[in-house]
Amino acid sequence: MNRATSSDILDRKHEEGQDAFLWVHDSGDVILWPDEHSSENNDGSHAVARWQVGPAAVSELIASGEVDEIA
Repeated sequence: MNRATSSDILDRKHEEGQDAFLWVHDSGDVILWPDEHSSENNDGSHAVARWQVGPAAVSELIASGEVDEIA
């Protein structure tokens, strides 16, 4: 896992294309999959990127409206 800002994560989501699926856990675990189907019942092994972020970044991501699933 790597550290990133909410802007870095959202930029990466946009780079992956319109099917990219962004999952955020309130613990700060953030996973980006190529699409929603890839995320189903997956532990992150099919992810295109994964980050560990702090509470402020979690809040920023959620506030952006671009998170597809919040856990």
